[in-house]
Amino acid sequence: MHEGGAYWFSCHNSPKNRKKSTLTSSHAPSSWPHDRSYGREDPPATWLYLTVWLAGVLVYVNGLTGDFVHDDVSAIKTNPDVLGTNPLHQIFFNDYWGKAMSDPLSHKSYRPFTILTFRINHLLFGLRPVLFHAVNLLLHSCVCVLLTRLLLRLLRLPQGTVLSAALIFATHPVHTEAVTGLVGRADLLAALAFLASIFSYHSAIETDRVNPNYEDGIDDEGESAGEGGGGEGRSLGSGWENTRREIPGIVREGIGDGGEGEREGGEGNKEWVWVQRAGMVTGVGTLCKEPALTALLACAAWDVILHRKHVRRLFGHQSTMKHLRPLVRRLSRLCLMGAVILVFRLWMLRGASPIFSDQDNPASFSPSFLTRLLTFLYLPAFNAWLLVCPWRLAHDWQMGSIPLVTSFTDLRLVASIAFYAAILLILRAGCLLKGREGQALLLGWSLLVLPFLPATNLLFPVGFVVAERILYIPSLGYSVLVSVGMSRVGRLRAPCLLLLLLVFSCRTVHRNRDWESRETLFLSGLRTLPHNAKMHYNFANLQKDLGNTDLAKFHYTEAIRLWPRHSSAHNNLGTLVKNTSQAEKHFWLALKAHPRHSHAFYNLAHLRQQQGRVGEAVALLEESLRYDSTNTEAVSILAGLYRDTGRYTEAENLHLSLLAARSTDPAVYNNYAAFLQKSGRGEAALQHYQTALLLDPQHRETLVNTATLLATLHRNNQAEMLYKRALAVSWEAETGESLGKLYLNTGRLEEAESAFRTVLTHHPESLSSRVYLAQVKQQQRCYLQSEELLQQVLSRDPAHLEALFQLSLLYTSTNHTQDALSLAHRAAHNCSTPPTLCARLYAHYGDLLSDHHSNDQAAQSYLLAVQLEPTFTHVHVNLGALYHTKGEYTLAWRHYLKAHAQEPSNTLLLENMEKLRRAQLLQAPASIPHCFNKS
Repeated sequence: MHEGGAYWFSCHNSPKNRKKSTLTSSHAPSSWPHDRSYGREDPPATWLYLTVWLAGVLVYVNGLTGDFVHDDVSAIKTNPDVLGTNPLHQIFFNDYWGKAMSDPLSHKSYRPFTILTFRINHLLFGLRPVLFHAVNLLLHSCVCVLLTRLLLRLLRLPQGTVLSAALIFATHPVHTEAVTGLVGRADLLAALAFLASIFSYHSAIETDRVNPNYEDGIDDEGESAGEGGGGEGRSLGSGWENTRREIPGIVREGIGDGGEGEREGGEGNKEWVWVQRAGMVTGVGTLCKEPALTALLACAAWDVILHRKHVRRLFGHQSTMKHLRPLVRRLSRLCLMGAVILVFRLWMLRGASPIFSDQDNPASFSPSFLTRLLTFLYLPAFNAWLLVCPWRLAHDWQMGSIPLVTSFTDLRLVASIAFYAAILLILRAGCLLKGREGQALLLGWSLLVLPFLPATNLLFPVGFVVAERILYIPSLGYSVLVSVGMSRVGRLRAPCLLLLLLVFSCRTVHRNRDWESRETLFLSGLRTLPHNAKMHYNFANLQKDLGNTDLAKFHYTEAIRLWPRHSSAHNNLGTLVKNTSQAEKHFWLALKAHPRHSHAFYNLAHLRQQQGRVGEAVALLEESLRYDSTNTEAVSILAGLYRDTGRYTEAENLHLSLLAARSTDPAVYNNYAAFLQKSGRGEAALQHYQTALLLDPQHRETLVNTATLLATLHRNNQAEMLYKRALAVSWEAETGESLGKLYLNTGRLEEAESAFRTVLTHHPESLSSRVYLAQVKQQQRCYLQSEELLQQVLSRDPAHLEALFQLSLLYTSTNHTQDALSLAHRAAHNCSTPPTLCARLYAHYGDLLSDHHSNDQAAQSYLLAVQLEPTFTHVHVNLGALYHTKGEYTLAWRHYLKAHAQEPSNTLLLENMEKLRRAQLLQAPASIPHCFNKS
């Protein structure tokens, strides 16, 4: 039997061996030589795997209800590579966040296989967070089981020691960011590949010797250690001899002692095959997350650990290189494969390193070498403390969360010294202890230290200070070391382990709740690191999205106080302040801190556009697109400004360039279609809307825009269907209103009423829906209900123009002409924007004045209307009629012709034009009363 430690038991649990072992034990008290399972048949290892698997699941099961939070939003929820809007092959050319690796702004985190799992998740289950969490939970439990298998197979530790190590790993609170945070799947997949690579490499080592249980130097040095399934201390030398006699086919030479002839042929090929598999698994892991590459270092370390007897003798000139030839051969092959993987990964940087700021890693930007060195030496000690005492956890440790170590007087240097002393002591103990306990210490040390090397900043700068998910793989080693240490505390081992597991489990369950939503995560961050500007910035973003403007401004201000160079906080605060000079100040401060901040240029351009400084707005938008050419909003606004200033070709070229760069993005097609629609090219716009919907049938904005266009083309049934599809994707009050307006304009009053009442049920504060509902009630001749609704709107907003207009129309219909005229005057003269509404108000006021025979005032109001809306047919007809009655035939013809250009088949207009023609032919008097019609 070869499962877990059972193979070792079958070789050593004879009464003869047990008797020998009790006479020769020389170790200090430890569970290694005094395991209680000695003398009994060990149960199968299945119970170990099941226990560990259940522990890994149970402590994280309350995290299944979490939403997409923090980095999950950009990596999954809005990532076109995950949503399937990008073609599948694009995954292998984009970074973790969906941006092209060749893009200068790319984060350069290349993890295509992790993105592929997200894409499959989305393809099978959609954007349902619970199923993304379920996959993460399954992966974590698999890593726990694989760790158990590794300790049983490679080290053949006592099952109690294996169980404690695996349970410590399964329940450790520092893993919540990797397991409950969805983007942590990269670390879970990397850990699986990391362990699988070690297994493959161990199989390569086993081909160098037939006996897989060989332990270095045991038969020569008389080492004493506990055996695989637990047993008392015994003479391992005699046990090893018995093993070799009892197992057929075992050769007497140790690792590396086989003759060269044995390595020829099959065994040598098998070794190369297993080393290749280790390299390929490492390569796959590196495409999940970069730290998986350190698996090759762990493999090399394990090989050296198994050959440490010969390495020691070589340095003591007691051995020759012939004993180490297989080791050197395997290490050379590891170096070759590691070089291939590393070259490929560097090639994927596309000639540019990732761009980090002082916000990401303040120490690396410090001008003082001493500060950089002392801080970088302290950070591993801080990470180690998170493993030892994972009580103070946070999702983001940027922006001064850990103050820089600037001098030798900083007391944190004591922690650094203690940490490195502990690391060296563990290494020394592993080298001095013989047998499996020494191997366990050395392997645990390797698993703790080697995977963490890329995050130390000592090899190259990284884009973070501390990241808890980076500790997922190193915690494998931590768990082994703690478990081995606990094996030496005798009877206190069980209570200590239970207490530790209880504390870890409770902290993990509690920490999972922090990842429930954006609000719970950001609040926990503020509690843990109130001096971290990033925490205040994140919380401010959340409050901004929730509409809590005052609270958002407070936390943006606090973020700026803590980190004055926080460009994004300045930019976002500028979008919230009402004072334009203050807003402009914050945008410029954002650009001062980050001269390439494309969103600050964009917001400043928007401000200039509102101020009517179109030339400056165009220049700022062009600068924004210089640093982020894929900003769809900037492209749309700049193209609109180009169009308004007659630069149609340049406007369209902007959209076409963006379309070429993002040919699979439905938002780009939607924006181009909207541009075409505003340019009067409705059919072309419809084609691009349809292309966008082919790419993403649930793209809400495109569904709404297409429905609006179809409504203007009088394809009302299709428009209705698309509005309903948009509401099914995401219920929004504006879309519900649009559907209601479609029903209102087509005379489907009952359905319109139902639509507007639905909107008011969800959003009782919606004033526009009350106005539309009032229009419905007016057409149903329910005048009192209509008046009541409009008065409710005006009580909340006395200057609500549409409500004033509709109430004026209502009073006109009910013969309250003086009230109607007063409201129309109030509405028209208070209107400044939008021009179309103001034109309607002036036209309505002109109609009322004309009915009161105030023709001069009516003409003046009509002229204001056509200045705002030159194509207003109704106004041109009425102006023409007024001038007609006054005998000003030239002006009358001018307005009739403008109306005719818009509506050549307008019967009323044609009648008036014919009357004017006859009047001119007859040279009629200047005033021809009662011979014209008004629109």
